Amino acid sequence: MADFSRFFPALLALLLALLIPGARANAQLWPMATITCEDWRLFRDVDFLRHQATLDSLNPCISYEPFVAGGIEWRLTRLQQGPLIPREAPLVVVLHDDENAALTGALGLLALRDVQVVMLDAEESRLWGGVDPNRMFVDIGAVVASCPHPLNLDHRFAAAILRDWTCTVPILSLHSNAPGFQGDGEGGRGSISMLAAKPHQQAFPAAPDLRNPRLSDPDNLIYMAGPTPLPGPLQSALLEPLRQTGLNVLYSQINPMKQDCSLSDYLTLRGQSDLYFNIEVEAGDTAAALTMIRKLMRVLDQYHEPQQTRP
Repeated sequence: MADFSRFFPALLALLLALLIPGARANAQLWPMATITCEDWRLFRDVDFLRHQATLDSLNPCISYEPFVAGGIEWRLTRLQQGPLIPREAPLVVVLHDDENAALTGALGLLALRDVQVVMLDAEESRLWGGVDPNRMFVDIGAVVASCPHPLNLDHRFAAAILRDWTCTVPILSLHSNAPGFQGDGEGGRGSISMLAAKPHQQAFPAAPDLRNPRLSDPDNLIYMAGPTPLPGPLQSALLEPLRQTGLNVLYSQINPMKQDCSLSDYLTLRGQSDLYFNIEVEAGDTAAALTMIRKLMRVLDQYHEPQQTRP
């Protein structure tokens, strides 16, 4: 199992010191997150039945933690390898309950290393109470004119999802979307594609991976975000290794006056976009989801390992 203690060392420490004063120092004081383990077999979530064999093998620690935000009771579940989760372990977020390939990717990563998976149960629906959970991330005082659910916005939502995140390790958000894009002339129904970059986005296509041809599909990509027209220094340094390993990258500039209360926009406005990586796969492409998340983690580990010896 990879050692995440070498994750994001000297360069990221400097970046955090500049963007988030005191964040790293505070993180050193935080104990390992602790959750109360419950038997996953007691849950009636359809996802648990679908992944019964995987859960039998992993026997993860699962905690059911419903909470109220925006007048809605959200069904939140945390999964990890045991009751304690190291501070160096990434946070893996699956917000849409109908995106099954995304959850498969999250469980695949949980089988390989220490992570905390946070998922929402919405009875296999994208929305819960008519609200998209990936449009509920907001800080007090943020401009929310472009957010689709202004009456439900509540800063307690982000606080619950990110409760155990130390602000020094990656957040991996997993999504799957309909194939193609509207207007592609082939009946596409999706909204995210390497072939449909918007004016505020830049597409960085992957080098072909002959062993994993599905990775070249324009619907399978790593989504990054930030406040500038082009990726920042740390994101730029990761671009070529990600492309060479066969991963498409789509970068999006976030305008604070038009932010949509998504997790990517929320983290960007907080100066934490360098820690955010969104794995987007075509709906049903579970093989791509598993391969992409493993490749992403391998690149991050390898890229930052040489910096371990720097002062």
